[in-house]
Amino acid sequence: MKTKLLVLFFFSCSIVTAQNNNPVYLKGDFGSSNVKTNGGKGNGDFAFGIGLESYVGIKKLKNATLALNPVVSYLKTGYETTVGGKIIVNYINVAVPVSFVVNPPNGGEEMGIAFGAGPFVGVAASGKFKVLTTDPFKKMSFGNGLADNRKAIDAGLTLKSSVRVKKLNLGIQYNIGLTNLIPDDRITNGAYIKSKNFLFYASYAIFGAKK
Repeated sequence: MKTKLLVLFFFSCSIVTAQNNNPVYLKGDFGSSNVKTNGGKGNGDFAFGIGLESYVGIKKLKNATLALNPVVSYLKTGYETTVGGKIIVNYINVAVPVSFVVNPPNGGEEMGIAFGAGPFVGVAASGKFKVLTTDPFKKMSFGNGLADNRKAIDAGLTLKSSVRVKKLNLGIQYNIGLTNLIPDDRITNGAYIKSKNFLFYASYAIFGAKK
Protein backbone atom coordinates (compact mmCIF):
# COMPACT_ATOMS: atom_id res chain seq x y z
CA MET A 1 0.00 0.00 0.00
CA LYS A 2 2.79 2.45 0.91
CA THR A 3 4.57 1.73 -2.39
CA LYS A 4 1.37 2.35 -4.37
CA LEU A 5 0.79 5.64 -2.55
CA LEU A 6 4.38 6.67 -3.24
CA VAL A 7 4.03 5.93 -6.98
CA LEU A 8 0.77 7.90 -7.06
CA PHE A 9 2.44 10.81 -5.23
CA PHE A 10 5.36 10.79 -7.70
CA PHE A 11 2.95 10.81 -10.64
CA SER A 12 0.85 13.64 -9.17
CA CYS A 13 3.94 15.78 -8.51
CA SER A 14 5.10 15.22 -12.10
CA ILE A 15 1.78 16.33 -13.59
CA VAL A 16 1.47 19.44 -11.40
CA THR A 17 5.01 20.69 -11.96
CA ALA A 18 4.97 19.94 -15.69
CA GLN A 19 1.70 21.83 -16.16
CA ASN A 20 3.29 24.85 -14.47
CA ASN A 21 6.23 24.73 -16.94
CA ASN A 22 8.68 23.60 -14.28
CA PRO A 23 11.09 20.78 -15.18
CA VAL A 24 10.63 17.39 -13.50
CA TYR A 25 13.72 15.23 -13.05
CA LEU A 26 13.96 11.51 -12.33
CA LYS A 27 16.60 11.29 -9.58
CA GLY A 28 18.83 8.47 -8.42
CA ASP A 29 20.95 8.57 -5.24
CA PHE A 30 23.82 6.44 -3.98
CA GLY A 31 26.40 6.91 -1.25
CA SER A 32 27.05 6.22 2.42
CA SER A 33 24.68 6.04 5.38
CA ASN A 34 25.58 6.21 9.06
CA VAL A 35 24.47 7.61 12.42
CA LYS A 36 25.90 9.83 15.13
CA THR A 37 25.36 8.71 18.72
CA ASN A 38 26.27 9.89 22.19
CA GLY A 39 28.88 7.12 22.16
CA GLY A 40 30.43 8.05 18.82
CA LYS A 41 29.14 6.69 15.51
CA GLY A 42 28.23 3.46 13.78
CA ASN A 43 29.96 1.75 10.89
CA GLY A 44 28.75 3.10 7.57
CA ASP A 45 26.62 1.17 5.09
CA PHE A 46 25.55 1.71 1.48
CA ALA A 47 22.61 4.03 0.81
CA PHE A 48 20.58 4.39 -2.36
CA GLY A 49 17.34 5.93 -3.46
CA ILE A 50 15.09 6.90 -6.34
CA GLY A 51 12.70 9.81 -6.68
CA LEU A 52 11.72 13.04 -8.38
CA GLU A 53 12.91 16.62 -8.10
CA SER A 54 12.02 19.94 -9.67
CA TYR A 55 13.16 23.56 -9.72
CA VAL A 56 10.50 26.22 -9.15
CA GLY A 57 11.77 29.74 -9.75
CA ILE A 58 11.25 32.30 -6.97
CA LYS A 59 13.23 35.24 -8.29
CA LYS A 60 15.09 35.81 -11.54
CA LEU A 61 18.48 37.50 -11.26
CA LYS A 62 21.12 38.39 -13.84
CA ASN A 63 22.60 35.08 -15.00
CA ALA A 64 21.11 33.40 -11.91
CA THR A 65 17.86 32.16 -10.39
CA LEU A 66 16.68 31.73 -6.80
CA ALA A 67 14.51 28.62 -6.78
CA LEU A 68 12.77 26.07 -4.61
CA ASN A 69 14.12 22.57 -5.27
CA PRO A 70 11.44 20.14 -3.97
CA VAL A 71 12.53 16.49 -3.84
CA VAL A 72 10.55 13.37 -2.98
CA SER A 73 12.32 10.01 -2.91
CA TYR A 74 12.38 6.49 -1.54
CA LEU A 75 15.68 6.15 0.34
CA LYS A 76 17.31 3.05 1.80
CA THR A 77 19.57 3.84 4.77
CA GLY A 78 21.47 1.71 7.28
CA TYR A 79 24.54 1.17 9.40
CA GLU A 80 26.38 -1.49 11.38
CA THR A 81 26.70 -1.29 15.15
CA THR A 82 30.00 -1.59 16.98
CA VAL A 83 29.04 -5.07 18.24
CA GLY A 84 28.29 -6.51 14.80
CA GLY A 85 24.59 -5.78 14.53
CA LYS A 86 22.96 -4.12 11.55
CA ILE A 87 20.10 -1.64 11.08
CA ILE A 88 18.29 -0.99 7.79
CA VAL A 89 15.53 1.63 7.50
CA ASN A 90 13.73 2.65 4.31
CA TYR A 91 12.27 6.16 4.24
CA ILE A 92 9.90 8.16 2.10
CA ASN A 93 11.93 11.36 2.09
CA VAL A 94 10.70 14.88 1.27
CA ALA A 95 13.13 17.81 1.07
CA VAL A 96 12.56 21.45 0.12
CA PRO A 97 15.92 23.21 -0.16
CA VAL A 98 16.22 26.74 -1.51
CA SER A 99 18.77 26.74 -4.35
CA PHE A 100 20.83 29.48 -5.94
CA VAL A 101 21.34 28.53 -9.58
CA VAL A 102 24.10 30.31 -11.53
CA ASN A 103 23.95 30.19 -15.34
CA PRO A 104 27.08 31.10 -17.34
CA PRO A 105 26.50 33.99 -19.81
CA ASN A 106 27.41 31.85 -22.83
CA GLY A 107 25.47 28.78 -21.66
CA GLY A 108 22.08 30.30 -20.95
CA GLU A 109 19.63 28.22 -18.91
CA GLU A 110 20.87 24.96 -20.46
CA MET A 111 23.89 25.02 -18.14
CA GLY A 112 24.24 25.95 -14.48
CA ILE A 113 25.73 25.39 -11.07
CA ALA A 114 23.38 25.14 -8.10
CA PHE A 115 23.90 25.42 -4.33
CA GLY A 116 21.05 24.72 -1.95
CA ALA A 117 20.05 24.19 1.67
CA GLY A 118 16.79 23.47 3.41
CA PRO A 119 14.74 21.08 5.58
CA PHE A 120 13.97 17.43 4.98
CA VAL A 121 11.49 15.04 6.58
CA GLY A 122 11.68 11.25 6.30
CA VAL A 123 8.79 8.90 7.13
CA ALA A 124 9.87 5.34 7.87
CA ALA A 125 8.27 2.92 5.41
CA SER A 126 9.94 -0.27 6.64
CA GLY A 127 12.99 -1.51 8.52
CA LYS A 128 14.80 -4.51 9.93
CA PHE A 129 17.61 -5.16 12.41
CA LYS A 130 19.82 -7.81 13.95
CA VAL A 131 21.75 -7.51 17.21
CA LEU A 132 24.72 -9.70 16.25
CA THR A 133 26.23 -10.74 12.91
CA THR A 134 24.99 -14.32 13.36
CA ASP A 135 21.41 -13.30 14.25
CA PRO A 136 18.55 -13.39 11.73
CA PHE A 137 16.96 -10.08 10.77
CA LYS A 138 13.84 -8.98 12.65
CA LYS A 139 11.19 -6.51 11.55
CA MET A 140 11.47 -3.05 13.13
CA SER A 141 8.65 -1.36 15.01
CA PHE A 142 8.27 2.44 14.71
CA GLY A 143 6.83 4.72 17.37
CA ASN A 144 7.62 6.29 20.75
CA GLY A 145 6.88 3.38 23.09
CA LEU A 146 9.11 0.98 25.01
CA ALA A 147 8.36 -1.78 22.49
CA ASP A 148 9.40 0.33 19.50
CA ASN A 149 12.83 0.28 17.88
CA ARG A 150 12.90 3.72 16.23
CA LYS A 151 10.81 6.84 15.85
CA ALA A 152 8.75 6.90 12.66
CA ILE A 153 9.84 10.42 11.65
CA ASP A 154 13.33 11.70 10.90
CA ALA A 155 13.94 15.36 10.13
CA GLY A 156 16.89 17.66 9.63
CA LEU A 157 18.86 19.76 7.18
CA THR A 158 19.89 18.91 3.64
CA LEU A 159 22.84 20.58 1.89
CA LYS A 160 23.43 20.05 -1.82
CA SER A 161 25.25 21.28 -4.89
CA SER A 162 25.03 20.24 -8.53
CA VAL A 163 26.11 20.92 -12.09
CA ARG A 164 23.50 20.96 -14.86
CA VAL A 165 24.16 20.34 -18.55
CA LYS A 166 20.95 20.53 -20.60
CA LYS A 167 18.64 17.81 -19.14
CA LEU A 168 21.17 16.23 -16.77
CA ASN A 169 22.06 17.21 -13.18
CA LEU A 170 25.05 15.69 -11.37
CA GLY A 171 25.51 16.54 -7.71
CA ILE A 172 26.23 15.73 -4.08
CA GLN A 173 23.88 15.90 -1.11
CA TYR A 174 24.40 15.70 2.65
CA ASN A 175 21.38 14.95 4.86
CA ILE A 176 22.07 15.89 8.48
CA GLY A 177 19.52 14.39 10.87
CA LEU A 178 18.57 16.60 13.82
CA THR A 179 15.95 14.25 15.33
CA ASN A 180 16.80 11.80 18.10
CA LEU A 181 15.62 8.53 16.55
CA ILE A 182 15.39 6.69 19.88
CA PRO A 183 11.72 6.38 20.94
CA ASP A 184 10.91 8.85 23.72
CA ASP A 185 10.04 6.15 26.26
CA ARG A 186 13.42 4.45 25.71
CA ILE A 187 15.73 7.48 26.08
CA THR A 188 17.99 7.15 29.13
CA ASN A 189 20.98 9.19 30.31
CA GLY A 190 20.84 11.55 27.35
CA ALA A 191 21.27 8.80 24.74
CA TYR A 192 20.64 9.76 21.13
CA ILE A 193 20.90 8.42 17.58
CA LYS A 194 20.90 10.89 14.68
CA SER A 195 21.12 10.05 11.00
CA LYS A 196 23.62 11.31 8.46
CA ASN A 197 23.67 10.40 4.79
CA PHE A 198 26.20 11.54 2.19
CA LEU A 199 24.92 10.95 -1.34
CA PHE A 200 25.98 11.37 -4.92
CA TYR A 201 23.12 11.80 -7.36
CA ALA A 202 22.14 12.13 -10.98
CA SER A 203 18.81 13.43 -12.23
CA TYR A 204 17.47 13.59 -15.76
CA ALA A 205 14.59 15.75 -16.99
CA ILE A 206 11.58 13.69 -18.00
CA PHE A 207 9.10 16.57 -18.26
CA GLY A 208 9.22 20.29 -18.89
CA ALA A 209 12.93 20.88 -19.62
CA LYS A 210 14.05 22.95 -22.57
CA LYS A 211 15.61 21.00 -25.42
